Amino acid sequence: TTMYVMQYIVVIVIMVAGIAIVTLDQLITTNITPFLLTCIICGLVILIRPTISFIIYLTSYIAYYYLLGLVVNNQQVLLSNRINGLTAVGIGFLMSVILWRYNYINITQKKRIEIQKEQLEQMAYYDSLTELGNRRLFDELIKEELYSIQRYGHQSVVVILDIDGFKNINDTYGHLAGDSLLRQIGCLLKNNLRESDALSRFGGDEFVILMPQTSLDGGYNLIERLRKLIMETTFNVDSYTMQITCSFGVSLLNDISMGDSEKYYYIADEALYQAKREGKNRVVLAN
Repeated sequence: TTMYVMQYIVVIVIMVAGIAIVTLDQLITTNITPFLLTCIICGLVILIRPTISFIIYLTSYIAYYYLLGLVVNNQQVLLSNRINGLTAVGIGFLMSVILWRYNYINITQKKRIEIQKEQLEQMAYYDSLTELGNRRLFDELIKEELYSIQRYGHQSVVVILDIDGFKNINDTYGHLAGDSLLRQIGCLLKNNLRESDALSRFGGDEFVILMPQTSLDGGYNLIERLRKLIMETTFNVDSYTMQITCSFGVSLLNDISMGDSEKYYYIADEALYQAKREGKNRVVLAN
């Protein structure tokens, strides 16, 4: 606010100085160059809103007009200077509008570019259905966590889960109902994980979780509580209510090297399939 006010104070001071100098100069010469220069400087250098600019230039010309009448006795010279002053004010105001418009277009374009970048990032790194991160984002988080593990030596856990019998839900209630269920599951998972944990959707009914600085046993305990919460939750899908279960595979990220960073998925995924083979609705630790 201070800078905003100071901007217009500077403009007013410059314009007043230009008018004062020209008024005093009329006692010696008929030159109005200082007033012309102040009009151009304010219009070309200082960014002024068009409405405020119009008020400033109009007020400046009115002051210029009457002050010249006090010091200039020759009517021809007075008329000439007043016309030239009006031209100077017009040039300054026009430059001010052009500068404002140019900056407005630049700012608008920058904002539009930023919005487009955000949209592209949203499309590239986030799942449009659940608004969770996608596999591309999760892969980058895994690489960052592997660097952190190598540097600090802590343990971290990767968890893969899917919904038991999700295909039957789609076949029975329709794909829109399945989409609604996926959004609800994603929301439940996100709201019941720690702030440090990262959750992404891999596609279909499969989700993946990164638990930094967590031991395998600690990860198992957290996921077991999450499994029970899902099992006990009633989901509302359109006009239907349903209860579902999920199967989980849990693996230690420390067993993966940077060169094999993509293998984090396969170890946890194998544990997930073991959970499926053993009857579903369970958490299995990778061997």
